[in-house]
Amino acid sequence: ELDRPWEGYLVLQPGTVIYDEDASCFRMWYNSQPTRDTPDAGHNLCYATSTDGVHWEKPELGLTEFAGSTANNILLRGPVWTHCVLDDAEEADPARRYKLLYWGWPSQPDRKGIHAAFSPDGIHWNPYEENPIVPTWATGDTFSVLRDPASGRYWLYHKTPGEPIRTISRMVSDDFVHWRDSRRVLAPDPLDPPDTQFYGLSAYPSGGQYLGLLWVYHTYLQTMDVQLVSSRDGLHWDRTADRKLLVHLEPTNNYSGHAFDSKMIYPASAPAAWDDRLWLYYSGFTVPHNAYADDHDGCIGLATTRQDGFCSLDATSQGVVVTKPFRWKGAGLRLNASVHPEADLSHSDHLGPTGIRVQIEDERGEPIPGLSIRESLPFCDDQTEAQVDWKERSDLSDLDGQIVQLRFVLSYARLYAWRIVR
Repeated sequence: ELDRPWEGYLVLQPGTVIYDEDASCFRMWYNSQPTRDTPDAGHNLCYATSTDGVHWEKPELGLTEFAGSTANNILLRGPVWTHCVLDDAEEADPARRYKLLYWGWPSQPDRKGIHAAFSPDGIHWNPYEENPIVPTWATGDTFSVLRDPASGRYWLYHKTPGEPIRTISRMVSDDFVHWRDSRRVLAPDPLDPPDTQFYGLSAYPSGGQYLGLLWVYHTYLQTMDVQLVSSRDGLHWDRTADRKLLVHLEPTNNYSGHAFDSKMIYPASAPAAWDDRLWLYYSGFTVPHNAYADDHDGCIGLATTRQDGFCSLDATSQGVVVTKPFRWKGAGLRLNASVHPEADLSHSDHLGPTGIRVQIEDERGEPIPGLSIRESLPFCDDQTEAQVDWKERSDLSDLDGQIVQLRFVLSYARLYAWRIVR
C-alpha cells in the first residue's frame, strides 16, 4: 500500500521476500519508484516486515535521510532499480551474511551496471568499493541470483546483452563480486508465439534440482506473465507443464477499471516457504510495458500454493509410477500427497486398499523384504510431510548406500513430491 511520501509506486523486480525462522516473520526488500505525481519520491530500496505475510509494517530505520528526516524504511537511496537479496547461510564472514545485487546508474558513466552490497542483518548495507561488478555492456537491467548448494558457487541469471530479442543468460562467481562465463540458457523456440521474449528468470534451488519463474514478455500486446521452468544443472531448462501459465494476468473489470495485475506481472526472486505453503510475491501493473515511465503504477500482490504444489501425479482410479534406480541415503521416506476425501477407502483389490502405498525395490526391481506393497501402510490423508510406514518397519537406515527404486501405487490420489530424510 502506498502510504509514505517517499513512495511513488512499489515494485518487486524481482525483489526478495523470505520467511525468517529466527525472527518468526516475513521480510521484504522492495523498490519505490517516482511517478508523474510523485517526482520527488526518488528511486529507493525499502524494507518491510510481516507476521502473517499479508499485513506489512514499514519500520522507521533511521538510516537514510528523506525530506530532512530519517524516520523512514529506506535502506538505500537511488539510483537503485532492479535488486535481489540473498540470505547466504553458508557465508563464513558474518558481515557478509546478506548479499545484495542492484542495478545502479550513478552520474559517472563507468559506474553504471550491476552493483553489490553486503550486510550482517539485511538492514545495514555496505556497498562494494569497486562497483559495478558487472558493467552495462555485459548484462541487462533484470536479474536474479542464487547460491548453488552443490558447488557453493553463485549463479547470476540476467537479461542477455546484445541480442535482437530478450533471452536469459547465466554467469558464475566464486566470491559474489567477480563474475565470468556468461552463457545463454533460455530463449524462445518455434513452439512459442512469434512475439515471445524472455524478460527475466527468478531461479532457485528446490529438492535437488532448480526451479524458475520465467518472465514471458509478449511484444504485440506489451504484456508479461509467468511460466514455470525446471533444470537439473542450472544450464539446461525444461519448459514445464506444457508452458501453462503459473500466474495469470487478471482480466480487466469493465465496472471498476483495471485489476492491479492486468497487464504485467514480475515475480519475486523466489517463493517464501512458511506453514506448509509457498508464498509467491509479485509486482502487478495496469499499464503495458511500453507505457511512459511516469505512468507506471506497480503494486505488490501474492499468490500461494502448497509446498511443491506446482504439479502432481494424479490417479483418478489407480496408477503406478516407478522411479529410476538411485543410491539410497537416509533413514526415512516422506510424502507430499493428498487422497480424494470422497474416495472409497474401504475398497480393496489384489494390491490392497485405496490411497497411496509404496514399495521399495532392489536394482533388479524385486521388492525388498518387509518393504513390499502388501506390507505398506496406505496413506489416506492430505499432508506435505507424511511419514511412510510398513507393517513391521519405518526406519530405513539399513538401506544406506544401496541402489533402490521406489514403486508408488496411487488410487484416487495426488502425489506432489517425495523426499528421503536422514
